[in-house]
Amino acid sequence: MSINFNEPVNDEAVELVRKEFSKMVTHDRKTFLFDGMTEIKQSTIKKIANAAKQPVTIEINGDGDIKTLSDGTRYQVTPQGWRKLGSDSEEGEST
Repeated sequence: MSINFNEPVNDEAVELVRKEFSKMVTHDRKTFLFDGMTEIKQSTIKKIANAAKQPVTIEINGDGDIKTLSDGTRYQVTPQGWRKLGSDSEEGEST
């Protein structure tokens, strides 16, 4: 699963996401990646959106999906969870 914002979020929103979701793999200020999420409460997402002062997009990511963080680091969903991808020439190999 991933939570996405259009613009970078403030420290309050980052801390709220960390507090509310324990299975975070990685994040930048616009994208948060999670493994093994089974429940998402609408009230929690509303609190996060209010703290960030912008809309929140939630994606249920499937095997093979790739997300790119703002620093260019790419992660791919595998059956075991999110896996960091190497450079384009190393894609498909573990890093």
